Amino acid sequence: MKKEHWALVSLLLNLIQSGLKFVGGLMTGSLSLLGEALHSLSDATASVIAYLSIKFSEKKHEKFPYGLYKLENIGAIVIAIFLIVAAYEIGHRALSGQVEIDREALPIGIAVVVFSLVSSLTLSFLERRAGKKLNSPTLIADSYHTLTDAFGSALVLVSLSAVYMGYNYDRYFALAVVALILYTAFGLLKEQIGAILDISADEETIEKIRNIILSFPEVESIKRLLVRSAGGKLFIDAEILLRPGSFMRSHAIADEIERKIVKEIDNVEMVFIHYEPAREEKLRIAVFSSDGESLCRNFKNVKKMFLFEERSGKPEVKEVEVKSEEDVAKLLVRENVDIVICGHHPESAKAKWILHKNGVFVWETDTDNIYEALSEVSKLRLDSKY
Repeated sequence: MKKEHWALVSLLLNLIQSGLKFVGGLMTGSLSLLGEALHSLSDATASVIAYLSIKFSEKKHEKFPYGLYKLENIGAIVIAIFLIVAAYEIGHRALSGQVEIDREALPIGIAVVVFSLVSSLTLSFLERRAGKKLNSPTLIADSYHTLTDAFGSALVLVSLSAVYMGYNYDRYFALAVVALILYTAFGLLKEQIGAILDISADEETIEKIRNIILSFPEVESIKRLLVRSAGGKLFIDAEILLRPGSFMRSHAIADEIERKIVKEIDNVEMVFIHYEPAREEKLRIAVFSSDGESLCRNFKNVKKMFLFEERSGKPEVKEVEVKSEEDVAKLLVRENVDIVICGHHPESAKAKWILHKNGVFVWETDTDNIYEALSEVSKLRLDSKY
């Protein structure tokens, strides 16, 4: 089921429990059971808030381009406040003295309380498991609120059972339950307020993301890694340093890293990978020519190769004698070329693989002028830096 479906189930069960407890409380005269009816009604109100916050948390608008995902955290905070109110109600009942019970109607009251106890425990377990699976803080918070209803029912059950035994331990059980409810409520408040303030993700998740990024051989180091958690979603911002020879294909590397993170890490909403060279690199650029003057249109008719190196003088010119596109690719690798300028990529799959494996970038161009083509690559180089 979807998150909002679980919230509706919780709402329906709380309404049923509230009605039954109210009837049972009137028949038995049990003030604690009537109080539990009000408690279940407050649970129903919390379930309405849970449903609305889940329903609208996925919505996006021009004014909220990142979505309203933090509504879930706000919903969880409101539910935590309801937990505190419920704790006050139970504690107040525990300290308010004895309640006279109609023994003839006692079986009906006990049956109502047992039904409420079992159904609340079952829903709390299923809802919490669904909340963890769907990574919904609101569902998890609501599951704890449902659990407090089970504790309240247990308190009333002890109170009704004590009638047969002549003892009244209500206040002691109630105070223990109140302490547990308050611990849960304040824990939720701390967690959800931290999420609204863009708290960092847990160390295990951050370390896993770090290992994914460093698994790419082109990445020399991670300069900055920020991972924030909000609304059950992760937002990742990383700045990486790329090794020499890989900067020209940096955009593709960044895309690969982002895809792998999204694939291996759950509930990632956004990933931003910023990249820069680990140190200033000198690119070695090859330009193919078929006649020594104009740029060659393909890898098959290469006669000369002009080798340019950044911040160097005149290009080195070499006569080329090759029999296949694979030979041209191997020549480029031997010459430690980073970028080759040509009219088209090689047609040979093997030649393409050799170039890809060794990080040789093919720059296709429509111009026939060697130096115009070189200026295109220089502009690309400048644009990629900024």
